Amino acid sequence: MSVGGRYPKPGEEVRILQKTDYQSGNLTIGIVKDVLTKKRTHSRGHKVRLTSGIIGRVQSFSDDTDSSPEPPKPDPTPEPLDEYDLI
Repeated sequence: MSVGGRYPKPGEEVRILQKTDYQSGNLTIGIVKDVLTKKRTHSRGHKVRLTSGIIGRVQSFSDDTDSSPEPPKPDPTPEPLDEYDLI
């Protein structure tokens, strides 16, 4: 997940990673109340406080268009050959 160089703004809906969820990778969705990171870019994501009071690092923005689901993976079992495949 990447947020690029985008700086979060109060009122935006984001997905954050709380410190307690670093191992599991579970993301929390919420609305930004305060931006706690002063730098315009941050390698691990900007630290924000959500309106719920939860603090974490922004992993993605809810309105990002590049957060589409992964395409389906092909079936690993091949179809059986028929007599026309051998020509």
